[in-house]
Amino acid sequence: MSDQLKENPTIRNYFVDEAGDPTLFNTHGKVLLGKEGCSKFFILGKLDIVDPEKLASELNELRARLMADPYFQGVPSMKLEQRKTAVSFHAKDDLPEVRREVFSLFSRHQLQFFAVVRNKAFILDKVINHRKLWPGYRYHPNQLYDRCVSQ
Repeated sequence: MSDQLKENPTIRNYFVDEAGDPTLFNTHGKVLLGKEGCSKFFILGKLDIVDPEKLASELNELRARLMADPYFQGVPSMKLEQRKTAVSFHAKDDLPEVRREVFSLFSRHQLQFFAVVRNKAFILDKVINHRKLWPGYRYHPNQLYDRCVSQ
């Protein structure tokens, strides 16, 4: 455990993000699972950061350095008007070279990552069984998200 967490265990800095989508059905109640564009898994991750202010400052410095680097001048995601890497790092938008720099910066910080992974086929089976027991039951994507957050 970090010294900061030992000194003041009531202060925690969590950042939460998801991968995939908790949606199982379309607006007409048809199953989306297995269709193109529908994720097979839902992942909710939590990053515990000991010193988020320092990390944020270093991320901003890194972004400024990369934006000034001639190597990235023609890259669309590095243009302010695209509102991608030029504004905020995000793995899906960043070039591999940028992701490597961000990863390198993260490796110099005290971070802990936790994730809850749900197989949506398993969740779909549970929902179908619920409907057999309680015919009026309706699945809401927020239920899956909320359950993952509580874990």
